[in-house]
Amino acid sequence: MRYVPWDELVPIIASETVAIGEYWGVIRELREADAAAVARLEIAVNPYQVVTPRTIRYLATRENERKRRRYWVAEIDGEIVGCAQAEWPVPTPDKGRFWIGVHPEWRGRGIGGELYATAKGYLVGEGAVRVRTWVDGDPAGERFVQGLGFLGGTVDTVSEVDPRGIDVSGLPRLEGREFRVARLGEVRRRVRDLYEIWAAALRDMPSAHPETDLHFESWKRDDFEQPDLSDEGSFVALAGERPVSLAFLTVDPARRLAYNQMTATLPDYRRRGLALQVKLAAAQWAAKAGIERLLTENDAENVSMLAINERLGYRPLYDQRGWAIELDPSPRNVET
Repeated sequence: MRYVPWDELVPIIASETVAIGEYWGVIRELREADAAAVARLEIAVNPYQVVTPRTIRYLATRENERKRRRYWVAEIDGEIVGCAQAEWPVPTPDKGRFWIGVHPEWRGRGIGGELYATAKGYLVGEGAVRVRTWVDGDPAGERFVQGLGFLGGTVDTVSEVDPRGIDVSGLPRLEGREFRVARLGEVRRRVRDLYEIWAAALRDMPSAHPETDLHFESWKRDDFEQPDLSDEGSFVALAGERPVSLAFLTVDPARRLAYNQMTATLPDYRRRGLALQVKLAAAQWAAKAGIERLLTENDAENVSMLAINERLGYRPLYDQRGWAIELDPSPRNVET
């Protein structure tokens, strides 16, 4: 890293270079070629997540008009040192949300503030008057959003387990003639049925900001078709041929890491052990596939799923806290 001397900067500043905190650089839209660098940055900010270049590239290039998502990077001296994303999923004032990440070695230099100004400007321009973000077990990140005026809200518990240590001996006893377990790849064509399971779980999930605008095509693009979702490691319980419960895993084989993207059961089939069954099947697959860390995330009030996780041996890693702020809807309020 180096400061660029002023006499070298003068001809550049006249075009696209701007002040980013203490430095001169550029905040620009994410490009497809940035995917690997952004994935490395996000892992440096929070190593407890599945994030790969292919998924960054997919989400950045796959249009989702309903979510109206935008991505930016902060680049200094040719290096991506920060990134931000913002989306306004539906045209309602309280749905704006964003996330900012700055590499730990570049924090405290004003880069996060510039990225926030960019994300905020976009959301205010879209008409948002209330926006949300989240911070993953990061005291410095919490101080940052508090300094911007955000108020803390709901807490999710992020937990992990080594799947090689999970006792899966009870799995055959859970299976019977009434239900059977299939890999996601075997039933992928039943996408509408799978969506109904997912949507039912979101509607019932404890949250200070419940999902009220569930949309099939949006879910299909962002969740079901994202490339890190494993067809082999995700499992579905079937009643006859109908999907009634699911456990979806996203996987980063290179880091021997997997994430429980969603475990859910249709309301009429709950309390029959199906969520445990599909989650055990996913854990069994993960152990055989060489996965060493299996992560999950649950609202602190989701007692039933937390009980399943405890039974499987998950141990809490950190809390993910949501934060929200009311904004002046006038674009003139945007910080520069």
